[in-house]
Amino acid sequence: MKKGMILFIGLVLVLGMATAQANMKDTKTYKEAFSGATIKCIDCHVDAMPKKDAGKHELSEYGKAVLAESKDGITVDTLKKVGKFEDFKKK
Repeated sequence: MKKGMILFIGLVLVLGMATAQANMKDTKTYKEAFSGATIKCIDCHVDAMPKKDAGKHELSEYGKAVLAESKDGITVDTLKKVGKFEDFKKK
C-alpha cells in the first residue's frame, strides 16, 4: 500500500512538472525579450489559477494578442512585436 501511494505521488509530481515547463519557458522568453521585467500568470491570463473543469486558463487581451502573433511558438521577436503587458494595458 505504501509503495503504491509513493508511486502515485511521484507520478503526480512528474506530470505536474512537465506541464509547468511550458510556462517557465514562456516566462524565460519574456524576461529575455524585456530584460529586468517580471511577469506572472495573471498578466497573460484572466485568472491566476485554471478552472477545475476547463483545465486551462482563459487568456487576457494581452495573452490573446501574443497567441495571435505566435505562429511557431512564443519567441523573443513575437513578444517585442506585441510589447510589454504593462504597455498593452494602457492602450
